[in-house]
Amino acid sequence: MKDLAFQGKWRAYQQKILDDLANLIGDDSLHIVAAPGSGKTILGLEVMRRLGEATLILAPSKTIRDQWAQRLRAMFLPANIAEPDWISHDVRAPSTITIITYQALHAAFSGHTSEEEIIDSEEEHSDGARSVEASKQQAEKARKKIIAKLRDENVRTLVLDEAHHLRNEWWKALTMLKQALGKPTVVALTATPPYDVDPQEWDRYQALCGPIDGEISVPELVLQGDLCPHQDYVHFSLPSALEAQKLAEFRAEVAEFIETLLESAEFKQAILHHPWITQPIENVEHILDDARFFSSMLIFLNAQYVDLPQSTLDILGVKAREIPDLTLEWIEVLLNGVVYTYRDDFEDAEPTVRYQQDRLREIKAVEHGKVRLADPRSVQKLLVSSLSKLSALVDIARLESASMRDQLRMVILSDYIRKDMLPTGPADVPPIGRMGVVPIFETLRRSGLEVKLGILTGSLILIPAESKVILDEIADHLGIGAEHIRYQQAAFDVGFLSVELAGERSRNIVHMITELFGRGGITVLVGTQALLGEGWDAPSVNTLILASTVGSYVLSNQMRGRAIRVDPQKPQKAANVWHLAVIDPEKLEQRIPLRFGRKSTDRKASDPFDTMTIDLGIDVDALKRRFYAFEGLSFGEPPSIESGFQRLMLGTARWDARGIDDTNKMMERWAIDRKSLKARWHSALHSKRAIARMQETLESNYIPKGLVNWNTTKFLLAQSGTLAGLILTGFFQSLRATHIRTLQQLEVVLFVVFALLAIYCLPGALKASRLLLRNGSLEGRMKQVGTAVLEALHHIGVIRSELEKVSVEATLDQNGIIYCRLEGATTIERSRFLDALREVLVPPQNPRYILVRSSKLWRWKRVDYHAVPSIIGRKREDAIYFAQLWNRYVGDSELVYTRSAEGRLTLLKFRAKSFASAFTRKAERASRWE
Repeated sequence: MKDLAFQGKWRAYQQKILDDLANLIGDDSLHIVAAPGSGKTILGLEVMRRLGEATLILAPSKTIRDQWAQRLRAMFLPANIAEPDWISHDVRAPSTITIITYQALHAAFSGHTSEEEIIDSEEEHSDGARSVEASKQQAEKARKKIIAKLRDENVRTLVLDEAHHLRNEWWKALTMLKQALGKPTVVALTATPPYDVDPQEWDRYQALCGPIDGEISVPELVLQGDLCPHQDYVHFSLPSALEAQKLAEFRAEVAEFIETLLESAEFKQAILHHPWITQPIENVEHILDDARFFSSMLIFLNAQYVDLPQSTLDILGVKAREIPDLTLEWIEVLLNGVVYTYRDDFEDAEPTVRYQQDRLREIKAVEHGKVRLADPRSVQKLLVSSLSKLSALVDIARLESASMRDQLRMVILSDYIRKDMLPTGPADVPPIGRMGVVPIFETLRRSGLEVKLGILTGSLILIPAESKVILDEIADHLGIGAEHIRYQQAAFDVGFLSVELAGERSRNIVHMITELFGRGGITVLVGTQALLGEGWDAPSVNTLILASTVGSYVLSNQMRGRAIRVDPQKPQKAANVWHLAVIDPEKLEQRIPLRFGRKSTDRKASDPFDTMTIDLGIDVDALKRRFYAFEGLSFGEPPSIESGFQRLMLGTARWDARGIDDTNKMMERWAIDRKSLKARWHSALHSKRAIARMQETLESNYIPKGLVNWNTTKFLLAQSGTLAGLILTGFFQSLRATHIRTLQQLEVVLFVVFALLAIYCLPGALKASRLLLRNGSLEGRMKQVGTAVLEALHHIGVIRSELEKVSVEATLDQNGIIYCRLEGATTIERSRFLDALREVLVPPQNPRYILVRSSKLWRWKRVDYHAVPSIIGRKREDAIYFAQLWNRYVGDSELVYTRSAEGRLTLLKFRAKSFASAFTRKAERASRWE
């Protein structure tokens, strides 16, 4: 450790953490959250150096493991020094600094003879792991031996890189290690904390890594100059002719099937004679267990012009006009119940059910014992892996190479290598039928673009033959002789060489190709997301194309992070990140021209947060989900920084072939104007607030109707007015029988009457006025709900910050969307608050406790249901406390326990309400720079 010394200059956030290190690490842990490219690796090494104890560093992949070692040599040791012998990469033979992967730890603890993963899970159907089974006794013996060696080496520091979303067996090995070392100092570094997991898993994560000590967002790093300005672009395309034909054929078969189903008198009778329809009261327990299937039967019958028995409607607490439309999704629910889940209930109609099952199988709408009519896996795969994306890649590469010329450093990430698709000779030009690294490489090679193509994967590396000289220089600088490098001319093109590195030196190959890429020996590099998508450090990347199908929050954000790092050699760098999306023409043109009954449609309900109100298919939906994890620059004026797909401002786009082309051309115009991109970032970053930062909010188009708001105020005033009218009517009727002979007598009588009216109506009017003042605006209503949630979470210890220092803030935009956030709390406290608040606004289907509020004006009665958030409803006393807060801040309601017999009936009505409202209520989490 004494030989280590940082050779560079600290960034602002790094220096701040190091200056306060003694205080931050007081609880034997340091937990830092910062974006990819922010310098977490170097920060972790410096913290390790300052602690001065033997250290075990764990990384999620071999690439990141090797990066730790490379950073240590490059930034903490004198130049031209080989890797010291006190650095180990084998936990079975630890040293002062041992750098391994999580899987290597698990393999060693399990007594496996193999070290770790097959290279990066880069081939389809590979789970990325190999193991040689060992007995429990062997595993226990191996674990004790490794722990003993770590203790002998006096390992007292654990550095955990991205220690989240790990496989369970890796997690167990890590937990056992920490316990065995006896409270070591844990340094946890991550770009993507697992905020999306349930509270129990978060508690487990925090128990391992400690509470978050510091967090810095992407915009903050761009503001400080530690990340470069960047923008996300989307290239839209339609499926190929063959793919479109397959889609059309499937949807036509679905349309024909549904038409036949709706015309089937036998099927209709089977539903009508189901015991839940004929005897709902007697089967209420079964209905409670699967209210969704029960609802699907009612929806189907209602769409078939059947007058539903009142008893079935009473159970749900709805009227016939409140029953949702019949859609493909509801037909799926119905058929899954009839054909599979409740098949025995349709014993008398078995021939009819068997016929429908056979028809579903014929049209390939059954997958793993489940009916899939809307988007079966075959349709999903067809769109997600559409070959039209290959044409999109060529268009983007042509655009960017013309714009950037020799300065282009493009990386394309895909899921699989498809090594078997490499041509066997110059004349071998097979048609390309799948997406992958080799198909992308081949498509670009055949396009004739003047770029320097290369491939970097765990098992296949190709470079331009002209770049061999540069690679030899890089190898020589690393002390790797020519005898250790094997070049082989590609059989299909003399312009390319495959590269292999022998033995232990193979660990350097990623670094060497990365350096070659940075020097311009490769300008377009194709690789797998498994190898290059997380932790790969290539500051020269200025254009990234995500041709991967991954949609996870963590990995998609990690992949995007490859492009946004600053390049010391190019201080003016601005990066473009391209996403590919294929539009489903069948969804676009609504090719299922059916009326599913008297008032139904197959159109998906519009999302109030989505400016693109038309359904473009599952590939675009997946992209929208991916964008929730991205904080970036909007296309609007003035520019803003926010998460979500709406920042691309595509609400007015047309989605026919010409409109798609226009949208792509608009994206291209933005993409080549990188100077404007930097100016727009500068404008958006300099907020009007004194201290701007990313604010995580809950966006909602719904506030509970049971609130004491303007509607309640109007209700109270109307009630008071109605009663006043009744009294006046009675007064005038009695006036006829009263002998009032003078004006003075009339004045006295009127004074008395109106005084009585004022006295009677004053409490209601005062209450209405008070409630109007407190909750007179939409923002005020949201604050009251948020305050009830906040105080309940503080009461149960989920929020530990002092209530006096925490506040609920709410704002309203011009579209009627309400934004709510928690100020003054920690990151995880804000996350838990927004999750709980979302459950109140868009409730789950099976809450333990429900708040029921009834209101009545003459013959008009309204019942509103609101869920007690699950984190609060675990204990009865906590639910009661929340109900008391709700009554104080929101309005009088009754707390109902849904696990009792009576409560289950209430739960059923609650579900019926939430089924109907699910199409209109939306509440989504988002981040904004404010």
